[in-house]
Amino acid sequence: MKLIIAVITGCFFSVTAFAQNARFCKAVEKGNFKKAEYLFKSQVKKRKKGTACYNGAGSGYQITHHYDLDTLTRWLKNMPCVEDAVRDKCQQKELIYPGSSSVGVKFKTSEGIVEKCFWIQEGTTGNVNIFGWKPHIFKSRNILRYKKMYDCKGFIELQRQNCGDTIQSKTVF
Repeated sequence: MKLIIAVITGCFFSVTAFAQNARFCKAVEKGNFKKAEYLFKSQVKKRKKGTACYNGAGSGYQITHHYDLDTLTRWLKNMPCVEDAVRDKCQQKELIYPGSSSVGVKFKTSEGIVEKCFWIQEGTTGNVNIFGWKPHIFKSRNILRYKKMYDCKGFIELQRQNCGDTIQSKTVF
């Protein structure tokens, strides 16, 4: 009985994932990037918590988002309507909190190849903007937060130059 329930549940989740992939690619092919942005944002929300790594007695547990960002990039690469997807892991960034990362994607649309980027913030400060006054009301949280999608022509080639040969094109994990 448990085996039957597990098989039915697995089939349900695989059909749901296939339907979401179909909706994503249908929106991209039509050029409806608002819908694609909404579906990507839901994927970011699923993976917002990060991974806790133990760094020893002095540091304790630290939360990292590298695995989640790699998973989001892999999710995009596995879509049939995506030619390539790369994140900015070799990009030099300022060490300020909250940090941010970008994921660049080349979409296959009916008009041709379109390159877009998704900007993801790593952490929140807990400040609220009230007409320019920013009081600290909430506690800071180390979570992923989706910010926006923007045009970024040449982003993937730039990231390939930054990382050298470590990023393979069309590598599917």
